[in-house]
Amino acid sequence: MNSVLNTVLQITLFDSQEVNSGFRNMERRLSITYSVLSISIIIAAYFVANGLLPAFNPVTRLDTIVYHVCENEEVGNVTMHVPNVAAVYQQILAANNGKYPNVLLFPTYAGNWDDEFAWLRDNFGGVNGIPIMFEVFCPGDNNFFKLTLEQISAVIEVCNVKWLRFAEVISFSLNETQNLPFATEYVSTILSFCRDHNLRLFWTEWKVDHPDVQTFQAIKNYIKGFEDIVTVSFSTNSGEMEPAEGFAYMNSLFPHWGGSVQSWYYETRLRSRLENYSGPIIEEESRNMPISLLLNHALLCRKMGAEVIQFEPYWYFFGDTDGKARDSFNLIHYYLNMD
Repeated sequence: MNSVLNTVLQITLFDSQEVNSGFRNMERRLSITYSVLSISIIIAAYFVANGLLPAFNPVTRLDTIVYHVCENEEVGNVTMHVPNVAAVYQQILAANNGKYPNVLLFPTYAGNWDDEFAWLRDNFGGVNGIPIMFEVFCPGDNNFFKLTLEQISAVIEVCNVKWLRFAEVISFSLNETQNLPFATEYVSTILSFCRDHNLRLFWTEWKVDHPDVQTFQAIKNYIKGFEDIVTVSFSTNSGEMEPAEGFAYMNSLFPHWGGSVQSWYYETRLRSRLENYSGPIIEEESRNMPISLLLNHALLCRKMGAEVIQFEPYWYFFGDTDGKARDSFNLIHYYLNMD
C-alpha cells in the first residue's frame, strides 16, 4: 500500500512541474492525470474494503459548478478587484460549454454591509441575472458572521439568488481558540427560509467527526426534514482528512453532497509542516498549489458522486484585478468537460 501512495506522490509532483511550466504535452498530462485519479480511487476503495472508510457509490451526478468571485479583499499586497463580473461569468459559461446545467458564482466582499449590498446590486445583473450562491453564515473576526433575514431578503430582491451558503461554522465553533456556542436557532430559521423561498442550502465544513467531536453527524441532526434542499460539502482545506476520505464520508452520510475544492489545501499543508507555527493564514501560499493536485481533487470529487463542486479562491483561477481566466481555470475545464 505504501508503494502505491509513493507512486501517487511521485506522479503528482512530476506532473505539477510540467503543468506549471507552461502546460506542455497535453496528451501526456491527460494520461498522467487520469492515472493519478485512478490510483486515488483505488486507494479509497482499499480503505473502504478494510473498513477504514464507509462505502461509496462512484456514480457521476455532478450538475452544478460554482466559482468564487471577490471584491476588495487584500491578498498579500494586492487588493482584489473584478472589473466586470459578467465577463468573468461568460468565461466560465464558455469553458463549461453546456456540460453542466447549473453554473453559479459565489460572491464575497471585504467591507461593510452597505458597500457589499451595492456591489451585489450593481454587478450581478438583477433578479434575472447571474445565478449566485450567497453566503449568509460563516466565521467572522471573533464571532460568527450571520446575515439577518432582512438583509438576505434585500439581496433576493436585487439578485438571482439560487442557493444560500454556510461555511465552516461548526468547524469554527469547535476551534480551541473560540469554543463558541453554536447558533442552532439561526440554522433552523434559515432552513425554513430556504423552504419558503424555493432556495437550496450549501453547507461546507472541514473539521471531521471524532468520538468527542460532532461536525457532519451534527449536521445530519440539524437538517432533519430538510435533506431534500441541503447539499453538505467537505472542504478540502481540512488538515484533518484528505479529500478522498472526506468525499467518501460525505457520500456515506448525505443524499445530496458536494465538495469545496480549494487551493487553500496547499496553505493548510504548509502550516502543518511549520514547527510550532501559530500565526495567521499564509494567504499567498494559496496561489502555489500545483494545478495537477487541485485537478485531481476535482475529478475525484466528481467521480465519487458529488452533485456540486464549488471552487475557491477567486485569485487562483482569475487575474487579481483584470478578471481574466488563468491557465489553471482553463485546464480544470479541459478535463471536467471530458466524460
